[in-house]
Amino acid sequence: MSLSSQPLSISARVLKPSTIEAVRRSPSFHLRGWQILDRWALDSPRELKSLEAQGIVLLLGRLLEQQELEHRTLLEALGQPQWQGMAEHEILQQQEVRTSL
Repeated sequence: MSLSSQPLSISARVLKPSTIEAVRRSPSFHLRGWQILDRWALDSPRELKSLEAQGIVLLLGRLLEQQELEHRTLLEALGQPQWQGMAEHEILQQQEVRTSL
């Protein structure tokens, strides 16, 4: 995923406009959630479409859980010497946080 891409631009190519709008409007989601959704769209577009087909509430619930897990994990790593200089995805991998859908 390119850092120069706009948040939700990748997922907008996979999901319905109404789903993207629901994520944008929700105060529950922030940049991390948008990045997760884009990552899922890039890595697992079929699975993401399937999750959307099961219902937006299910998709948003799963996204919120992942956002909270990654956010909490990265906050806990903040300031700990063993994680200094590591990229977020490396920390998540080392902490065995599943980032795929």
